[in-house]
Amino acid sequence: MSRFVRPVLWTFGFLVVGGLGFWLLLALNIPYRSSATPETTPATTPVTTPYSPPVPAPPKDMSAWVTDIRPGPDDHSAVLHVSLPDCAVAPHLQVTEAADRINADVLFKPKLGPACNQVPADFPLKTAAPIGKRPVIVNAGETWAPAAGGWKKCDKTLGCDPPADHCDRAWVAQAEFGAEAEHPGTTRACDQNWLIHDLQRRSGQAPNRVAYRWAGNGWVSFASANGGGCGEILAVEPKFPTSLCQNLAPTS
Repeated sequence: MSRFVRPVLWTFGFLVVGGLGFWLLLALNIPYRSSATPETTPATTPVTTPYSPPVPAPPKDMSAWVTDIRPGPDDHSAVLHVSLPDCAVAPHLQVTEAADRINADVLFKPKLGPACNQVPADFPLKTAAPIGKRPVIVNAGETWAPAAGGWKKCDKTLGCDPPADHCDRAWVAQAEFGAEAEHPGTTRACDQNWLIHDLQRRSGQAPNRVAYRWAGNGWVSFASANGGGCGEILAVEPKFPTSLCQNLAPTS
């Protein structure tokens, strides 16, 4: 064989054997590794975001305590007398009007730091229309109404115009509210100066009979009773009229 033919045959045989080996690797599912240098992915440097502390929310507005309302120089004005911390920030009066009422809010922002002292302050109120008989609702809570020579604070139960009849349910409800009764009670006897009322303070408890006297701006209790008749009441207040209690049965 010629010396030029052998290298060709060797080369051909090497290629055949290599090809068979490649296909054998594929058939056996053996991963093929190239002799070439594998590509590498350059490492990335993580980006660090600087820490920013949360920004605190600004303090909310607080309401000043309105202690009195006085008439102003004309029918479009009044003066709100308030108790206000001497370290209050930006105190101001905010007024909105409606046909039947005036809303007035005395607001301020609290100041952090040492304790503050309460001091009196006046805030003039000015309305677009004459105040007339419109009540002023201060800080979305208490109601004040014009009265002869000035202003009066309205009762939460009786409103701004209490009934003339002292035995009216509104006056009795005020007494129940003062006694922290959870349920409406039962009036047993009443005239314009004296009241006997069975209070239902708590669910499941027996009613408690209470005697009241009129005090000019509401009923004031002075005695309680468990039995019927007048004995327990007269022992405390001999002036109590027996006609209101002599025929009463004990509380049930």
